[in-house]
Amino acid sequence: MFNEILATLLPVEKPLLADRIQMMCDYLAPGITTLCWNSDNINPFISKAMKIVTEVDELVKKMKENVNKIVKIMDTWVKPLYERKNKAMLAEDVE
Repeated sequence: MFNEILATLLPVEKPLLADRIQMMCDYLAPGITTLCWNSDNINPFISKAMKIVTEVDELVKKMKENVNKIVKIMDTWVKPLYERKNKAMLAEDVE
């Protein structure tokens, strides 16, 4: 989930989640650098890490879902509200 979050975020979305991304990175740092599978208290660490990453993942998915809904609504606005019909003009009027 962590890698997917970082890979799928658009550049304009990253500042919105910068604090949460930093929180994830800070919490996961010991798991990357010092902890191993047989370390003391590894299970609580994994549980807490999963909780943090899952919360951010759900937030990112909800954000993307909302953006998709907005895009669909805006797609319905593509058709002009009023169509202007061309009028036949005489050659003298064009000049």
